[in-house]
Amino acid sequence: MVNGRFLHATPTGLHKAARSLLDAAIECGMDAEVLTPPETNGRLSDHLWEQLALPRAAGERPVLSLANTAPIAAKHGVVLVHDLAPLIGPQWFVPAVRIYGRLVLTAARRAEHVLTVSNVVAGELVDRGVSAPITVVRNALGPEVRAARAGEVDDVLRKFSVRPPYVLFVGWADPRKDVATAVAAHRLANRTVPHRLVLTGLAHRNFAPVVVPDLDSVMRLGYVADAELCALLTGAAALVYPSRYEGFGLPPLEAWACGTPALVSDIPALRESTEGRATYVSPGVVDAWAAAMLSALRGEIEPPPPTTRTWRDAGRELVDVVREPLG
Repeated sequence: MVNGRFLHATPTGLHKAARSLLDAAIECGMDAEVLTPPETNGRLSDHLWEQLALPRAAGERPVLSLANTAPIAAKHGVVLVHDLAPLIGPQWFVPAVRIYGRLVLTAARRAEHVLTVSNVVAGELVDRGVSAPITVVRNALGPEVRAARAGEVDDVLRKFSVRPPYVLFVGWADPRKDVATAVAAHRLANRTVPHRLVLTGLAHRNFAPVVVPDLDSVMRLGYVADAELCALLTGAAALVYPSRYEGFGLPPLEAWACGTPALVSDIPALRESTEGRATYVSPGVVDAWAAAMLSALRGEIEPPPPTTRTWRDAGRELVDVVREPLG
């Protein structure tokens, strides 16, 4: 039985990855019944369904949970933990999410098998007392992530009134992504090579507030659809990704698939997910990020070949772990 609580969420971030993995595993032959909570008025009802109704419905059957949390009372459970951000950096979140972080860890401690997306997170789980077997199933890309055609790029840039050259920042409203460093580096680099810093994403009630200076050269586009994001990545001089913490970090791989270099924070999880092939910059060092931006804007950084890993690869790995039917 699959815990489908995450299917109610907007398909961004880990929820999007979880959906892609579930679809791929089913295509690869995973025998699973997916249960979702009834239509309700809020997240609390979904969490109550997950913790109370789902384990009753499962009985002796195993429950696969793909989005961090799982029913604590389930007799047999497999849970996928994407990251431990609320425990690593509680200051990045509102207080309620810190409770959520403890629930994620409790679910992992009670599971019969734990999945995660990187060896870095696997080590964090072991350090926090998770004794169940842990299998790493790395994230992947779908065929829809590709370089956009020139006309597609022009149409999207025109829609959002973006004029090249620009560098792109994805997920600015998440405090751990460190948009402050990106803005400061942009201001410094802008003195030498005029350009724009384009931010995508929306503020979320789970995050601590993030303030972005009101600058003519900094554009906030809000939420963009997947195809629009591909066009923005294709047209960018670089993706700027100065995150302080990640469980995996897909945007650099998405940038490469669109033919664009990625400037990536030099932290262990991003070293792992990008296989040592990105342009790495020390977290929070504004001068270093400005220098990397200038190199990208001058065309001095070539993107490496994109990853060949697909969600079908990840789905097959999940099927290998979950051999018992989940119906």
